[in-house]
Formats: sequence, structure tokens, C-alpha cells
Amino acid sequence: MKKDFDKWNTLKKHLDASKPIYVHEREIWFCSFGVNIGSEQDGKHELFERPVLVVKRVTSNTFLGVPLTSNKKQGSWYAEIGSTGTSAIISQIKLFDTRRLARKVTTINETEFKIVHQKIKDFI
Repeated sequence: MKKDFDKWNTLKKHLDASKPIYVHEREIWFCSFGVNIGSEQDGKHELFERPVLVVKRVTSNTFLGVPLTSNKKQGSWYAEIGSTGTSAIISQIKLFDTRRLARKVTTINETEFKIVHQKIKDFI
């Protein structure tokens, strides 16, 4: 599949000019991941989005996040989030700017968040 880097670059310029959003741990947001290289998670559709779980707020404008997939995945690189029917892709954890965020989906409960957090610790 051919990747549309030019379309993503145009959207990225627009996102860069937008205002940061305040986020909290345990929130799930749709996030513009963009078009990435190789095996990195890409966003989907015209806004290059996919859901992301906020793991930790780093600064007022950045957070550590884990992309989510609707595919049921098992193994040390994944953590199932039953309440949303998604799996966190632990191996793809990264720093995001809040200007990539489009809309909040939900907040997961503390029990599920602790499981994801432990999986991240085990992975690292």
C-alpha cells in the first residue's frame, strides 16, 4: 500500500498551529498518528487517527501514550483493555504532543490502567 506522506505533511502543519489540550492519565483519545515508517503504527482514514491511551502526562503539552488496536492481541507486547474492546500495543509506547489529539473517547478504570502500567514496566 502506498503511503500518502504529502497529505500527512499538510495535516501536520495544521496540527502544529493548533492549541495544546490538557490530558489526564487513563484517558483514551483519538490521535493523529500520521504516516510512519516501516512497522511503526500509522493512523487511519483522512485524519491519520487511531486511539491512544494516555499513560503519563510529561509536560503541560506532552504525554507518554500507547496506541490501541481493535484487534485482540495477546503476548508481552500487548495489554487487553476489556472495557473498550481494545488492546494496548506496549511495544509502540512513545511521547506525543497534545496538539495531535482530536477528541476524547473515554477514561479507563484504575484496575485496567494498573494492568497496562505493569505490562509497560515488564516490557521495559
